[in-house]
Order: sequence, then C-alpha cells, then structure tokens
Amino acid sequence: MCSSSFFLVHDPASVPVSRQRLDRLIRQWEVRTDNDSRLALDTVISELVTNAVRHTTGTMLTVVVHANLDLRRLIIEVHDGSQVMPRHQVSGPEAEAGRGMFLVERLALAHGAEHTTRGKKVWAEVALPDQPLTSLQRPVRPPQGGPRGDPPPGGRPPPPVDTPARPGRLRRPLIHAPAAAIEGTT
Repeated sequence: MCSSSFFLVHDPASVPVSRQRLDRLIRQWEVRTDNDSRLALDTVISELVTNAVRHTTGTMLTVVVHANLDLRRLIIEVHDGSQVMPRHQVSGPEAEAGRGMFLVERLALAHGAEHTTRGKKVWAEVALPDQPLTSLQRPVRPPQGGPRGDPPPGGRPPPPVDTPARPGRLRRPLIHAPAAAIEGTT
C-alpha cells in the first residue's frame, strides 16, 4: 500500500493544483490508469477540494492519498477544519453548483465523511484497472555465488527457488563449476 499527503491553501486555485499533485503521486507509484479511472480520479479530487474550499473556512486543507494496488483501489481524503458534514443539494437544471457530491457518489465505489479531532475528512474510493507489478513490488533476488556464478564458500549450491511464473515448480539456479573440477571427474 502506498500513502502520501500534501497541503493545499484554502483557495479555488488549489483545485487544479490538487489534480497535478495526484497525477504526480500516481506516476511516482507507477499506478496504471485508464480513461475511466483517470476521469473518476480527476473529477473526485476536484469536487472534494472544491467543496472544502467553498463550504469551509480556514487557511489550509490536507489531502491524503492511499493506493492499494492489490485491491485495485485508490482512496482520496480531504481534511478541513469544519465540523459541518457535507449534504446533498437539490439543484435545478440551470444551477451552476450543487452537483459535486452527486458526481462523487456516481464515480466512486464508496464515499463518506467522518469527524476528526481537527474537523472532518471527506473521502472517496475509486476503482483502478488491473495493475502490473511495479518496480517496488518486483522481487529482488540476491546474487548467487561469486562474480562468475561460482558456488558459495563451502561448496553447497543454494536451495531451489520457486519461480513466480509457475507456482509449485521448482527451478535450480545455474551453477558453473570451475574447469579444474570438471577435468578431475573424467
């Protein structure tokens, strides 16, 4: 699981900044997105930050992002200093505002708001497409033997290694014997 947070100034100009910061985190964590998840993430963070700017007071907002690539989920939390919980507004067809939480509700798998010790957090969980292994998730194998693949001191080969591509099949690492050892066996 990857997690990070960042601060935003309580200002409408923070909305595009929040999208840029989220995009930077997604690239840093090597999270794969498709058109649907990208649209959902951009819209959700924009609406959560816009609502915090419009309906709360204070000087700063905190955005917390959690990515669980195994479950293919990304959670966005916006923390503000107000105890007032968000509520749905009924908007007429000509209204320019009042649809933010409706959009979040439609685009997120789950969403909610909770009181915190310093105000509240409003959050939404967005689905991600299937994820390939990232460089942070790929197994790192220690080098085997010496620089030429010689057996380690003591002469014993390392134990069998389970290959990730075919679970249950064992594969022995290649070990090159010194030429003197091969000549002595003929």
